[in-house]
Amino acid sequence: MDDRSKKYFDSILAKEPEDLSKEEISFLRARRSYLKKIQEEEYNSVLETKPPKTETVKSNGKTR
Repeated sequence: MDDRSKKYFDSILAKEPEDLSKEEISFLRARRSYLKKIQEEEYNSVLETKPPKTETVKSNGKTR
């Protein structure tokens, strides 16, 4: 990992999981292989959270 990414990664790990933004969570998920076992357990709640499904819109404008 380059220095800039490492600094950002470390700044994310300094925060509580519930305080992370969507971008930070995405960054962390993409680099989960860098997490230690204890960090994986601590951040598991955001790592395993799946993004919300998008709703399908019918041609008449109603969702199904």
